[in-house]
Amino acid sequence: MSQCKGKVIAIGETKTGESQRGKWASQQWVVEEQGQQYPEHWVLETFGEENINKYDLHVGDVVDVKYNARYTEKNGSYYPSNRPWEVVKEQQQA
Repeated sequence: MSQCKGKVIAIGETKTGESQRGKWASQQWVVEEQGQQYPEHWVLETFGEENINKYDLHVGDVVDVKYNARYTEKNGSYYPSNRPWEVVKEQQQA
């Protein structure tokens, strides 16, 4: 398990499709570490329409994310994927 905390700075379009296992949806988003001269950035990918709706992310949200770092292999190439399993939004101050 890995963890990151920061501000959501980008959210990609929701991608959808259908496989042998049924319909699927995924969405990539980027978290930027705050308060650092050279901030870290994480690209995370949420799978499942129910998770995309549950997290309800918006650019500017400050989040604490727990995720699993995974990969898939296809024809000798490796594709990384950071998949969140818990996203907690900080309360925004007005």
